[in-house]
Amino acid sequence: MKRGAIRLSRRHEWLVYLTLTLVFISGATWGWLHYVRKGEGQFGLTPRPAELWMQRLHGGAAMLVLLLLGTLLVSHIPGAWQARRNRRTGSILAITLGFLIVTGYALYYAGDERLRAWASWSHLSVGLALPFLLAIHVWRGKGSRSS
Repeated sequence: MKRGAIRLSRRHEWLVYLTLTLVFISGATWGWLHYVRKGEGQFGLTPRPAELWMQRLHGGAAMLVLLLLGTLLVSHIPGAWQARRNRRTGSILAITLGFLIVTGYALYYAGDERLRAWASWSHLSVGLALPFLLAIHVWRGKGSRSS
């Protein structure tokens, strides 16, 4: 079956899912270690090693998400927009990803500790909602396919 500009190939679709799963699990695990387990190291001054590894994994996976987002910006998003398909959930998903990109950037480069604390909480909170938003987008998109 030939796939159109909107529909991703199976390989592309699963690469998106796997990468987003990796970024979600690493971010959620970091949040759990940092906020629930109170990620203080041996002397209460430094994070546990597992927190640092989750940050590294999350940052690397986030770079892959950015690359995959670039591939979606080429055909999937413009094609669906032009076809007037799934615009609402796609827009919400794009805005959510944009927010996560901006807050992720702030976590690395904001000098103000209050801004960093806000970026951390908001990034984690919105990031935890991402699988739900993606599932709705995919469900609505598959439901709107013409036979």
